[in-house]
Amino acid sequence: LRLVGDTSNRGRLEVFRFGQWGTVCDDGFSNADAALFCRAMENPYANAEAIEEFGGGSGLILLDNVDCDGQQDAKSCRHQGWGVHNCGHHEDVGLDCR
Repeated sequence: LRLVGDTSNRGRLEVFRFGQWGTVCDDGFSNADAALFCRAMENPYANAEAIEEFGGGSGLILLDNVDCDGQQDAKSCRHQGWGVHNCGHHEDVGLDCR
């Protein structure tokens, strides 16, 4: 996991899979999901931000319809399947983990 943006705790959420970095679509992505991903990157607090602030990514969109409800580990979150999505990069998840 990483954040691509202006600081180490704010940016576009990206995950590494298939040997490359890709983005996460915001469909179904909640503030609770944001908090879990921020904690996974050792940041204590999360606020979902509009992606326009961080800019859309490029390349693969790796996750869509992420649902971490009740999970304690970001790796256990449910999703549509790796690389399966109906999104454009204008829907990439942005996080503020401050």
